[in-house]
Amino acid sequence: HSGVSLNLYPRHVNNCGFRDDANLILKGELQFSNPHPWPVSLFELGCMGHVGWIPNLECTHGVLSFDHVLHGSITFTNFNEDATNSSQPLANTTVSMDEGRGYTEKDFGRSFPSLWIWIQTNSFRNNPGTSLFVSLARISTPIFGLEFPGFTAAVWHDKELIPFATWSGAKFENLSISSEKVFMAMRSSKNRRYFEYRVELTVSRDAPEVLLYAPVNFTKMEPFVHEALLARVHMRLFNGHGDIIFDDIGVNTGLEVHGDVEW
Repeated sequence: HSGVSLNLYPRHVNNCGFRDDANLILKGELQFSNPHPWPVSLFELGCMGHVGWIPNLECTHGVLSFDHVLHGSITFTNFNEDATNSSQPLANTTVSMDEGRGYTEKDFGRSFPSLWIWIQTNSFRNNPGTSLFVSLARISTPIFGLEFPGFTAAVWHDKELIPFATWSGAKFENLSISSEKVFMAMRSSKNRRYFEYRVELTVSRDAPEVLLYAPVNFTKMEPFVHEALLARVHMRLFNGHGDIIFDDIGVNTGLEVHGDVEW
């Protein structure tokens, strides 16, 4: 079992001079069981493939677990200056996370890309345990300032990893973005390790967004990432013969669309 211990509370003014607008204290202990990471090898750095081994990349991504089972609880405490200065006890709400499902990823580097799309859910209505991850970005390299569009994505379904990535030979067949939705279609490359698949994703953009902090040139964290946490994605997965093998709606979908992503 792995896990995480939480003890998060608002700060009046952070190191960048921004005032937190949070009004909750979060405390808890969570344990993760039966994780399913994207494998890392000498030749492939997980979801980044061989590209991930290029030194001094602006940003490197990793999927630590497509899906795992949660155990534990989180306590939410309403927080405000008036409440903390009064004799009234703070209101606590404890939520059990037992038998919930989790997903874990990481980023490391000096800055986020100048543009990207990110999609993730493992909350498919009829297929618990199935997970979707998509990351499309303009990749900046230390090689003469070279930039190129690239993507890495995968479906974890029936204990099988189905990658859709530039480095694996996958191709984009369609990408369209509007204020209402994001639609994309990708086809994987058949090789000695993987079968051929095609995936279609339609993601709604009507969910509310939260503002997240992100690194800027190793020097500071600034709030500029707008992320939806309650988007919906309709995913259809086809085998190499064109037969539909998966057709479901993923709820509680994470969605970020940043910059001129049709570049």
